[in-house]
Amino acid sequence: MPRPSPRYSKSPQLVAFGAAVREQRLAQGLSQETLAHEAGIDRSYMSSVERGGQNIGLVLAAQIAEALGVSLSALIAQAEL
Repeated sequence: MPRPSPRYSKSPQLVAFGAAVREQRLAQGLSQETLAHEAGIDRSYMSSVERGGQNIGLVLAAQIAEALGVSLSALIAQAEL
């Protein structure tokens, strides 16, 4: 299980971004495992991202958006950031 990013874990921005990822994933009928595989990351890390426990970088956020088939800007807008 990945360790949460201690400084920013559960910050409102990370929780909102994770919720947007989860909403997109569920709307597309994807499992966490499938999305994680497509994004090139571990499923447990994806779970932590969706819960707002990871302060992910720009590259990883872009990989997740690409795996979802949406732009990163659309995902950020959905999170209202």
